Amino acid sequence: MDSAVYVNTFAEGAEVGEPQFIARDQLPLIARTWQRSGAVAHYKLFGVQTLTWQGEKKTFLIGDIGSAKVMLPTEPDFSGLGERENPERLLDHRIAAVIESYDFQDEANPVLVLNRKKALERLQEINARRTARGQRAYGVIQGMTRGGYRLNVAGYFALMPRVWYDWDSMKVGSVGEGFDVEIVDTRPAGLVVSRRNLVENPFNEFKDRLTKGSRVRVKITNVYRNMFKGEVRPGIRVRIYTPTMYRLLQIGQEVMVEIRGHDEREFFGTFI
Repeated sequence: MDSAVYVNTFAEGAEVGEPQFIARDQLPLIARTWQRSGAVAHYKLFGVQTLTWQGEKKTFLIGDIGSAKVMLPTEPDFSGLGERENPERLLDHRIAAVIESYDFQDEANPVLVLNRKKALERLQEINARRTARGQRAYGVIQGMTRGGYRLNVAGYFALMPRVWYDWDSMKVGSVGEGFDVEIVDTRPAGLVVSRRNLVENPFNEFKDRLTKGSRVRVKITNVYRNMFKGEVRPGIRVRIYTPTMYRLLQIGQEVMVEIRGHDEREFFGTFI
C-alpha cells in the first residue's frame, strides 16, 4: 500500500518531484487548497468498495494516503473511462486526480473524493503543445499490449511498439516507469510514441568499424516473412534479407552473416 502522493502535470502516474506524505493536521488545509486550485496529484489505489454515499449506493475505487481514505467513483464522469471499460484496471498504476469533494465530519476517518476525468482534461490542456508530431513529452507505462506498451503521455492515451522502447532488444519497460518520448504520430485513437528515438543509437559509434565483406556472428532477435533481424551485440543490429525461408531460424539462435553495407540505423547482410 503506497500512501505517497505526487503533484505534477507531466503525465498520469508520473512519479516526478518529491513524494508528498500528508499529515493529519495538514489535511484540511491541503485538501481545500488543492480543490480550489485544481491541483493534479497522482494516487495509488488498491481496491473496490460499494457503499452508500450521500444517500446513493455507489461503487468506488479506494486508496489510502495515510491521513485519509481516497475514493474514486467508477462512473465515467469521475473515472474518465468508457462505459465498457473495467474500472479495476486503474488499480494497476497510479491515477491522476483532482479533489472533487471531501468529508472531515468523522475526524477518525476523513475522506477525499477524487475525479480522474477532470485531471486528465487539465493535463491535456496544459500539455497540448507537447503532443504534436515530432515534439517531446513525458510518458508513463500503464500496461502491456501484445506488441508493445500502453502509456499515458501528457494526459493522453498512447501506444508504443515494443521495439521502440530501446535500441537494445533485451531491455523492456515496466508498468509505472516514466520517461521522455517523441511523438511519432497522432491518431483519433491516441498517440503513437517512441522512447528509442530519444536514446543514443550505439550503432552511430560502431558503424565504421565493420566494412563490406566483414563476417560476424549475429543473434536473431526478430523473424519476418522474408527477413530476419539480429544483433552483433545489444543495440548493434543487422537486417538480413532472404528470398525464401530456406533456413528455419528461431529467435535467440546465432548465425554467421556477411555484412553488405549499412544505412543510417543498422547494418544489412546475407547468411553465410
